[in-house]
Amino acid sequence: MNKKILAITLIVIIAAASAASYMIYSNYASPPSEPTELRVFIAASLTYAVQNMTQQFEEAYNCKLVINAASSGALYTQITEGSPCDVFMSADNKWTNQLKTNGLLYQDNAVDFTSNRMAVIIAPGNPAGITSLADLAKPGVKIVIAAPSVPAGNYANKTIWKIESTWGNPSSSSYVASGAYVNYNASIYSNVKSYETNVENVVGAVALSGQTGLYDAGIVYTSDGVYGALTGQPTEFLSIPAEVNLKATYGIAVTGSTSQSELAQKFMDYWSSEQGQALLAYYGFGI
Repeated sequence: MNKKILAITLIVIIAAASAASYMIYSNYASPPSEPTELRVFIAASLTYAVQNMTQQFEEAYNCKLVINAASSGALYTQITEGSPCDVFMSADNKWTNQLKTNGLLYQDNAVDFTSNRMAVIIAPGNPAGITSLADLAKPGVKIVIAAPSVPAGNYANKTIWKIESTWGNPSSSSYVASGAYVNYNASIYSNVKSYETNVENVVGAVALSGQTGLYDAGIVYTSDGVYGALTGQPTEFLSIPAEVNLKATYGIAVTGSTSQSELAQKFMDYWSSEQGQALLAYYGFGI
């Protein structure tokens, strides 16, 4: 066999080997699959915490989180009316428990995973000179809160009543002798100028009041105050003492309509993990 024939033979052998190798790779090494969509309905107050972990979770599990953020009551209604949803994160565990009662969860899978409390947000520059909770009841103060039908509004309403029954009730051991909190509930609601569909709208309305002058204060979550501090917002926040504050319990659940139960469970488990709880604490939850 001369050198020319030998070279041609070697080329043929190499080409055949390459073709065989390609066929084997094609059979056993499929290209990466498209990310799996996981539809997650979240209470508006959880928006920033969920945004923080989204990329890491998506990369870890080759998935795409499709987030729907709104008031918990609105999300509950969407789920019961058949909107596709895999995981529901509610600012009030009443809604996740109701889904469980109605048999609308995957294997009755629902847990409480964090909590929140209420705080007062004050407009930039504090035009009404608010320094205490009593100042909110003064005539002329313009207040915005969430509607009673959403968790933030419901919790705000219960907190206002608790302030009156604790500090404004002469028969209470914690009664404030000045009488500043007598008829507190009625005084506060006479100052309410708007009811918003979710707590983030309350935050936005008060933050913009530095330009609009529409509102002096609002009642929001403690987590909103923490986020405001983290991002350097011009608004101020006034804490509400634990004695008269209300604890909001958040629930998370895998819905019965999910087609991604395993992935949904991984997402749910994240929030009960040490990492998930640390992230929530960073944004002011569970304090």
